[in-house]
Amino acid sequence: MKPRIAAALLSLLLLVAGLQQPAQAATAANADAAMTAYVNAFWDPAKKYFYVNSDHQIHAEHAHGPEGGRYTDFWWEAQLWELVMDAYQRTGSSTYRQMIDDVYTGFVAYYPTFSNDFNDDLAWWAQASVRAYEITGTTAYLTTAQNLFNSIWAYQDATYGGGIWWRRSVQNQKNVATNAVAAATAARLYSATGNTTYLTRAQSLFSWIKTNLQSAGHVYDHLEGSGSGTLVKWDFSYNFGNYISAAAALHTATGDNTYLSDATGAADWATTYLTNGGTPLYEGVNDAGGFKTVLVRSLARLVTRYGQAQYLPYLQRNATQAWNHRRTSDNLVGPDWSAPTGSGYIQSLTAAAAVSALQVVPPDGYPGLQPENGLYQAENAVAGFGAESIHSGFTGRGYLAGWSAQGQAVTFHVNVPSAGAHKLQLRYAGAAGDAGRKIVVNGNVIAANRTFPGTASWATWSTVTLNAVALNQGYNTIRIELDQAAGNGNYLNLDSLQVFAQLQAEAGTLHGLNTESLHAGYTGSGYLAGWNADGQWVDLNANVSRSGRYDLTFRYAAGAGAASRYIYVNSAGVAGNFAFPSTGAWTTWGTQTLTNVQLQAGANTISVIFNGSRGSTNWLNFDELTLRYTGSG
Repeated sequence: MKPRIAAALLSLLLLVAGLQQPAQAATAANADAAMTAYVNAFWDPAKKYFYVNSDHQIHAEHAHGPEGGRYTDFWWEAQLWELVMDAYQRTGSSTYRQMIDDVYTGFVAYYPTFSNDFNDDLAWWAQASVRAYEITGTTAYLTTAQNLFNSIWAYQDATYGGGIWWRRSVQNQKNVATNAVAAATAARLYSATGNTTYLTRAQSLFSWIKTNLQSAGHVYDHLEGSGSGTLVKWDFSYNFGNYISAAAALHTATGDNTYLSDATGAADWATTYLTNGGTPLYEGVNDAGGFKTVLVRSLARLVTRYGQAQYLPYLQRNATQAWNHRRTSDNLVGPDWSAPTGSGYIQSLTAAAAVSALQVVPPDGYPGLQPENGLYQAENAVAGFGAESIHSGFTGRGYLAGWSAQGQAVTFHVNVPSAGAHKLQLRYAGAAGDAGRKIVVNGNVIAANRTFPGTASWATWSTVTLNAVALNQGYNTIRIELDQAAGNGNYLNLDSLQVFAQLQAEAGTLHGLNTESLHAGYTGSGYLAGWNADGQWVDLNANVSRSGRYDLTFRYAAGAGAASRYIYVNSAGVAGNFAFPSTGAWTTWGTQTLTNVQLQAGANTISVIFNGSRGSTNWLNFDELTLRYTGSG
């Protein structure tokens, strides 16, 4: 697989002008359509081979593979062979059964001896071959898997304490992509043949990876250099997928639940940190366009084969998220599942990711918009500058830093459940003093020179809040950029963006209540006040695209001491005596969050009521309610 680093760092090369609006589609109804569209776009039945690009032309950014790069290279074709197996195992279709044989035949016609300098490329074919044997019983595939694994194992030695070298000609790196795929293959070869040598080697490789290339479920990329080696901690989703697959295969081979714990530890880390609001992060194109395929496939196996149902909602939502962002002209999906697919050509490895997800993830049948969880880590967004994790106190994997040049920007792709006013909170550090940035939402400048007040140190974090920002239901872009012409400048470390639907209390339906704007610090046009008796309440309407769990955060002031209220949602009480602790003054505002409140798709009525029989007490000034989607169910 080459070049690995450049592939991961390439930005929106294929997301050219002409973004289309996302379509509505159910994963169950459209898995067939996705695979049919993919085959129509990329499969050459005469060559029995997949094209690199949907336009069937050679493009310089990935001109690797047969006929000058018109057809896919080594590891891409192995992944696309597994995609065909995904489709066959879901459908049992004779068409895809025949394609399993055809892909192999087409590949061997170009690579009859499987000659390759990269052991990870050979490992992908070994793994795919043993899977083809498991599915079809064709012994030629088992023989290929054995021969390839044995040739790879010849490049295992004691350097860095074990492991297989990435390359054969230049032995400068030992990585997860080579060793975890080889370990998974060896474990499956043991299950297929009963030869304990394969099991011993699988366990040895996995033990080496676990010791050297992961920590508490965080899977790194590789070791390089002299002596005991330098650990390179790149976070690529396919490394987690490979680690999960190897651990799961060893669990199958041995019955040892430790391996299953290893698999779920990596799965937990990846699904927590490698996301954009809960959607798999955009990692780039070329090789990186296919990284999340490996992760999603491994997570789906944890669900369907190992009973790890905790990952199913994540998988189901994202299979549909990807499909809803396809372009309807050819039903292909681009590299960023958070955003509509552009109008340019698409690479086959990139497009395969969504198709594979639709094949392997059990559908939930929900066809609509997939809102995200409202938390967007800056290091996972699309940025023109780099991330780091030097200064403590950040959330996620790190933060964006070194941000001081004209035109540098970060773009968040955001999918929200409802149109209307939203609160945006940007968490940052600014130890060099006050900084200024332009903020652009859906192409409209909402703040030409927003000030980010300086913080005491780079490990001291603060927030800047923007209220009443209009967002569309579904897809939006929020761009933070440095524009010197607008007065922007100075260094800034950006940690995260949080997005909340924002309902102003004074805009609700009031019952026995009044509004005022006497005490400073409120949002909107004022707040509700004079609220201390039975029969006083406010109804707020929350219109959301998807039923599920939401966090409700109430912003309030309680200057007379602690207060409480009855919270009532859609004709049912959800909190009989919800506490609002004292804020100490009427100009001091606090927040209290009621978690996991079930809302229905469409209109919802959220009522905040003074009910003495349920324990409601004391005066309360109520400013706003914000909502954040947290999941289905």
